[in-house]
Amino acid sequence: MAKTISIRHIVLLFAVMSLKISTHAEMANLQEADFDPAFIMGDKKNIDVSRFKYSNPILPGEYNLDVYINGNWFGKRKIVFQVKSDQKNATTCFDLATLLSYGVKKEILTQSSIHVSHNENICMGIDQWVKDAYYEADTSNLKLEVSIPQYAIQNNAQGYVDPALWDRGINAGFISYNTSIYQSKNSASIHQNHLNAFMSLTLGANIAGWQLRHNAQVQWTDTHAYAKKSLIYTANNTYIQKAFPKYRGVLTMGESFTNGEVFDTLTYRGIDFSSDDRMLPSSLQGYAPQIRGNAKTNAKVEVRQQGQLIYQTNVSPGPFQIDDLYPTGFGGSIEVTIIEADGHIQTFTVPYASVVQMLRPNMDRYSVTLGKLHDSNLGNTPTFIQAKYQRGLNNYLTGYTGIQATHDYTSVILGSALSTPIGAVSLDWTYANSILNHQHLKGQSYRLSYSKLIVPTSTNLTLAAYRYSTENFYSLRDTALFNTLAHQDINTAAVGKQRSQFQLTLNQGLPQKFGNLYLVGSWSDYWNHSQHSKQYQFGYSNNYNDITYGISAIHRLLSTVGGTTKSDTEYLLSINFPLSMKKMGSNINMNASKDSQSFGISGVVNDRLNYGASVSQQNQMKAYNINGSYKTDVTTLATSYSYSANYQQSMLSARGNVVLHQGGLQLGPEQGQTMTIVYAPNAVGAKVNNLSGLRINKAGYAVLPYLTPYRINDVTLDPQEMSDSVELQETTQRIAPYAGAITQVSFSTKTGYAIYIHAKRADQNTLPFAAEVLNQHGDVIGLVGQGSLAYIRSHLLKDQVTVKWGDDISQQCQIKYDIHQEKTLSQTSMVMTEAVCQ
Repeated sequence: MAKTISIRHIVLLFAVMSLKISTHAEMANLQEADFDPAFIMGDKKNIDVSRFKYSNPILPGEYNLDVYINGNWFGKRKIVFQVKSDQKNATTCFDLATLLSYGVKKEILTQSSIHVSHNENICMGIDQWVKDAYYEADTSNLKLEVSIPQYAIQNNAQGYVDPALWDRGINAGFISYNTSIYQSKNSASIHQNHLNAFMSLTLGANIAGWQLRHNAQVQWTDTHAYAKKSLIYTANNTYIQKAFPKYRGVLTMGESFTNGEVFDTLTYRGIDFSSDDRMLPSSLQGYAPQIRGNAKTNAKVEVRQQGQLIYQTNVSPGPFQIDDLYPTGFGGSIEVTIIEADGHIQTFTVPYASVVQMLRPNMDRYSVTLGKLHDSNLGNTPTFIQAKYQRGLNNYLTGYTGIQATHDYTSVILGSALSTPIGAVSLDWTYANSILNHQHLKGQSYRLSYSKLIVPTSTNLTLAAYRYSTENFYSLRDTALFNTLAHQDINTAAVGKQRSQFQLTLNQGLPQKFGNLYLVGSWSDYWNHSQHSKQYQFGYSNNYNDITYGISAIHRLLSTVGGTTKSDTEYLLSINFPLSMKKMGSNINMNASKDSQSFGISGVVNDRLNYGASVSQQNQMKAYNINGSYKTDVTTLATSYSYSANYQQSMLSARGNVVLHQGGLQLGPEQGQTMTIVYAPNAVGAKVNNLSGLRINKAGYAVLPYLTPYRINDVTLDPQEMSDSVELQETTQRIAPYAGAITQVSFSTKTGYAIYIHAKRADQNTLPFAAEVLNQHGDVIGLVGQGSLAYIRSHLLKDQVTVKWGDDISQQCQIKYDIHQEKTLSQTSMVMTEAVCQ
């Protein structure tokens, strides 16, 4: 006997159009249900509820849905739903390629059906491919949620994003700019009246996955007293690059710079191919230890650091391995707890310390560069080759090596980084053979780094680095600079010859919220002269309620070549606290040292205006400063003014972005790198929540200037300030761009008047609840709600629509409406009227 389900459970679903459907195998096991229309008000006899006998239906057709696999987003796909002869509702099917892209193991799929070997394009129900797999389609949120048993899914790291989802973007060009104009006047001299303008530019073009970039500066100076004007254009670099995810690398051709992980950074003109760690999931970047253990039952594993839970997973009986912990600083032991099904608990500790050179086991970094040194200070720009490689050998040891070579220079580096219970240590040795003004010199350099977090005392020795070089050790750039100066008969005594350098960064947390102490220091000396320098900074910081305060001391000591010594010590006290004001937030900040004091206020009004003002005094001279910036839809404008007895200075600036693409020319208020063009036609004023103050313009576009590359980015719109004549079909889109890509996300919108028609049939009976309203093209434009109230959205003030609640001709009628008069009286785009459905 069929059971009766209250219609009240589906009323709310209709109200929000929350229609879901499960896989057909799941529906085959559903018990047929009859809905009793007696529980709904109105003309219950004419309601067609037969389509609700088997779950909530979805109409046949093509839907653009966000696909989630076990809760993880796998992109936006077009999904086709069809009704087959043996089914009660429309369903969708899956082919081999689609399921492979979702991360299902190929061996599971090839064992699923004998038909696969003969036809890989076969499309079947998901439960036919993988036992116990199913899906749910949610048309209200435009989602397809697929559940696949864990045994059938590839074991990917936390935060993994399939490279197939990475978006190279569209063909587009852009200009990012930051320009400023300064005027300064010095009352002590008429010759100190200057007008300066400065602009930094990045020009780019993305075509077919290749990215062209040009970085430059423009400087203009006008000194009124001497009638001297100058305009200087400086091209910093120009290069083209493309990412190759198969090799986790980026090819760069042109003018760029190497990274400084092994050798010192060099600017070059040539070609480079280097690995890009940004392509790795966040849980595989940096260093974190690999955890191995053994579970006796189906167990839960919890991983903690300093008492904080940082990882949790379930494992099957037997050995297990965890290699996708997120990096958690430079140290602190890892505590592992295995909670067995019978309640038995195992615990053990994994020592953890790291330096910047350390990598996870079996992870690597590489780089190969061929080109010429590109340095404005060098007349001698030799062709060089540089290669370097780093690899995590096991849980405790990372090795790295590299080579640099030109016609007059060769160097080799060998190094390793080791994680030990007493801290992480890296040690490397560099051998260099230089030809300086036709003289061969050989030298060596040793570098030692140490890092340790001492948990019991909360002491974080973030970095302690010492480097010692022999007298004849020169770097590649030092060799090129020496030969340049020697060729120009300029004294070369100032080149290279650094003997040793020491750097220290120490942080000490105090107990019971007593704040934090820190110490930063550096020291260096040279072989060929007595000059040396030392600098130490000691500080303390804390907060009390909303007040943040700190005190610091900086001591500098510089010994010059002539033997004289200069030293000074500066003490600084700073206080910062918020000040609540109506509709605006402000911060008060105060700073004081021996020779200077300042008091200022800064804050934000709505999401566009920033302001600040301060009074400062230095060497008994007072100065008054004001500044502000305002973010428009097309640019960000800023200004400042400073005044004292001896000088005046004023500044105007503008920064932003200009993007040219197929849809036209778009302007944005921020400089950009990895950008997306947000397109929502007619949604003028809708806020892009990803960036404060950014809104959709009259053309339906907004330029979001920065996204996180190779990661899932949610782009969301807030329709609150949008016209009520426009309706967003969705408010969130997801995208995973390549670094430097210019992508586009589009939001569907409906335009027209929101029309509420209170309509009855010709026999005065009410319209059936949830009946569909169709326009003359057969498109569904609305529904009938409770009380025989039909809601539609249309741009037509006069039209005829069809109300349909069944397939029979007697189960539909037509409404003719004319709202010209009602629209004239209405102050909004929402209009109410009455009509008869005939």
